[in-house]
Amino acid sequence: MEQPAMIRASQATLSQKTGSGTIGTSLNAPFPFYLNDERKNFFLVFVISVFVTGFLYVFKTPDEHRFSDGYEWMHGTITFACLLFNIIVLPRIFPAIMDPVSWTWKKYIVLNLGHLLLIWATCTLIEKPVICPELSWLTVASHVGTQVALKGIIPIALTTLFLKAHLLQKNLEEAISTNRELQKIKQLKKDVPRTDNQVTLYSDTSESLTFNFPDLLFVEADDNYSTVVWKDPDGVRKKLLRVNLKNIEAQLNNSFTLRCHRSFIVNVHAIGAISGNTNGYKLRIRDTDFSIPVSRPKGKEVMDKISQLRNMMELN
Repeated sequence: MEQPAMIRASQATLSQKTGSGTIGTSLNAPFPFYLNDERKNFFLVFVISVFVTGFLYVFKTPDEHRFSDGYEWMHGTITFACLLFNIIVLPRIFPAIMDPVSWTWKKYIVLNLGHLLLIWATCTLIEKPVICPELSWLTVASHVGTQVALKGIIPIALTTLFLKAHLLQKNLEEAISTNRELQKIKQLKKDVPRTDNQVTLYSDTSESLTFNFPDLLFVEADDNYSTVVWKDPDGVRKKLLRVNLKNIEAQLNNSFTLRCHRSFIVNVHAIGAISGNTNGYKLRIRDTDFSIPVSRPKGKEVMDKISQLRNMMELN
């Protein structure tokens, strides 16, 4: 039976080297929807607008006096209103499209282009009748478009750097905290005598696999196939079964298994450490070179589950 492509490339898929290159530069890589909190986002929008207003007063092009000199405060107010609409109001109108959990670099870039377009349109509609009624719509629109493009890139770049730094700090803090929980679980595990807890997994065919649950490392799936990876005295072992991951999860039915990704189930006892960066989290499997990705929707769930398991073990 020929193995699926994902299973044949299992080691490459799970290696740490793979995790850092293509995903980090992909437009589909996760990115925070600003600060993921309406009050914090309101304050962020206010700070950006104040910065834009000050920037407009300090940096002026030679033709600025002809167009909107003295109205920098108005453009700052328009910036505030447009950003407030795009970042606070739009997610309420389109919660599925602007779900922070599924936010990516691609969506972030598109939204920033939307910021510039909305600010340009609003400024043009106000500036033509209020400030430059003698000029044509084309002249005003052209001038406003140039200014928005040139001066909008600075606050966008600074905001992007801030959000990346904030996301990295948050993920690192979560990873450090969860690593402490893992260390406590390891210590509590040492105090409990090892007992054999045999588990049998059944495939959709006549195949089955029996092993001791404490030896399980993880299960990787590709459509209707799953590769069970465990470690015994002979080393790391693998077994390919024709069964989907949902079925495997139901058969394991164990408090110490985590569905950390749509393609992975991992044994909590097999996690050696957790690393966090701007792309999310990875679970390093103890005594191996394997590194398991944690999908963005599962990040908080994995951290909470590990903390709950530690509390449960302490109570026992």
